[in-house]
Amino acid sequence: MIRAAALYSKAEIPWHDEPDGTHQICVAGRPDDSDYLYTLVPQCRSPEEPGRFAGMFSLKPYGDSTPDSVSSVTGTLAGELLIDTYDLGALVDTMADVLREFHGDLKPPWDSVPGNFNHHDRAALDRFHRNMPHLAAKFDHYFKFSNLLDEFNSPAGPIVLFNVDMEVRLDALKKYPLLYDFYRKVVPAVVAKSDILDPHGNYWMREAFDHGHIHFTIMIRNGLLTPFNAAMQPAGDSVAIGEITRGSYRTLASGQITSLAMNFGLANIGFTTDYRRDADTCTFVNRMNAIPQLVAPPGVHQVMDLVAGDFLRVLATGDGGLSSKLSSRMLPNGTYDFSGGFTAQLDYSPTLELLARIGDAIAKEHNDKVRAEERAFGEELFDAFVADYNEARPAIVALDSDKNNRREKSK
Repeated sequence: MIRAAALYSKAEIPWHDEPDGTHQICVAGRPDDSDYLYTLVPQCRSPEEPGRFAGMFSLKPYGDSTPDSVSSVTGTLAGELLIDTYDLGALVDTMADVLREFHGDLKPPWDSVPGNFNHHDRAALDRFHRNMPHLAAKFDHYFKFSNLLDEFNSPAGPIVLFNVDMEVRLDALKKYPLLYDFYRKVVPAVVAKSDILDPHGNYWMREAFDHGHIHFTIMIRNGLLTPFNAAMQPAGDSVAIGEITRGSYRTLASGQITSLAMNFGLANIGFTTDYRRDADTCTFVNRMNAIPQLVAPPGVHQVMDLVAGDFLRVLATGDGGLSSKLSSRMLPNGTYDFSGGFTAQLDYSPTLELLARIGDAIAKEHNDKVRAEERAFGEELFDAFVADYNEARPAIVALDSDKNNRREKSK
């Protein structure tokens, strides 16, 4: 985003020029045996076969900019994928079903305060080990749980506060030496938070990374997502997310790093999301609703505001503000068209670009190697999940067939 306006005029980029001055790159993707092949193409066209992808990156001069002097652009990054298995609505339904499995033993003695590891947590972990033994073994190896969930009694039924507090077992990462070194240095300095809030300011979800502690909190009552307040108490009616056809929520995030006893970062990174769903489509539309605030010590803050303040203000408010959209729709032939993208006005900032180049130079020597270890770590967890899924698949297929038979009988 920082380099977008500067990229517009780079002749070495194979741009396709549109009549309105837009510079555009189009990409097509397709399966290629066990790989996936991406190719530059002269025109952007929607995919016509399952498994095919179309992508687009475009920059259009904004305001008083001219092709010879571009100080601001409207940048768009978008993609479209055709598949024949499921849509976004099915993913929402799956998450609704998964929520019903987030519980311990739902038996007294009930918790009185959040955060105590007891028989509720052990019951949930025991079930995790029975149902997904390979993935659970990996979690045991790489993560330490201080808390998993808390269970409270209420007149409306038991309340499950899925209240995760876990840490990475640093010694377990030593098999990935570069990732271990990166994590060891960064963890003590970083705090990042993200909350999803309902229109009344109550929480649907809270997550954080706090000096090595990974936190994740949602509340469930009778298997349904339930809003909660800052004191982690129920704050509204539970919701069956699989039955929602329209609604809105807000996301608020922040992140900072401590260096030389000083804090640097961004706060008040806010978005509003509108959700719509019907029989054939499911759509999430996001728009930045606030100007991110710089976090820095006095004195340094003024300098950083001169460097990045205008860029952030334009990002949040220019041309309608940063927006994104993710949607799926069922086509007449029964396949599903997934599409998504981001659009924002991006000002040119020579100072920010210089800082970005310095950062690139620092990271260049080890960036690819660290990424390779990150991927290998992720593959370990994913392979364990796949092993559990393959073992459970016969039971899942039988359960699905039983559900279909019951539906047919009810008809």
